[in-house]
Amino acid sequence: MRATITVDGELAERIERLSQERSTSFEGLANAALREGLEHLAETAPQAGRGSEKRAGRLSYTHPVSLGGCLLESLDDISGALAAAEGEGFK
Repeated sequence: MRATITVDGELAERIERLSQERSTSFEGLANAALREGLEHLAETAPQAGRGSEKRAGRLSYTHPVSLGGCLLESLDDISGALAAAEGEGFK
């Protein structure tokens, strides 16, 4: 598969230098680096959807609660909502 990626200048220089030291192509070394990097990430990355709670042996769950209806007549009236929350002195 062919793909075009943008590599930071520092990384490109490091790949170029290593490819010359190892007598291999830029592409070959870049592929090897990606392969090793992906293997490392796969070993250390947490499972998708499983945060630190899962790794620590405990699951996290948020229990839903009913907070009742809206106390304001209309949320479209910003001035009215501010007046109700802060009193009439907000103006």
